[in-house]
Amino acid sequence: MAGLTPDLWAIGHSTQATAAVLQQDGTILADRPDSPSLVALRDWLTAWEDAGRPAPETYTPALARGADGRHPRLTR
Repeated sequence: MAGLTPDLWAIGHSTQATAAVLQQDGTILADRPDSPSLVALRDWLTAWEDAGRPAPETYTPALARGADGRHPRLTR
């Protein structure tokens, strides 16, 4: 989650070199048109659309252990 302006929050994907976010107003911003983070964000949006746009409260958040640390995960 990122606060790009005082009244506008965004969720997104980032790496050490790339970033892409979806703002509350529906605007998608990325560091460049071919950003790997933009690809990941679009994949997430497609999966959400394919699932019928479930509401946030239908998900359970968790941290999963990985070889390189912990990763946030949502499950239904």
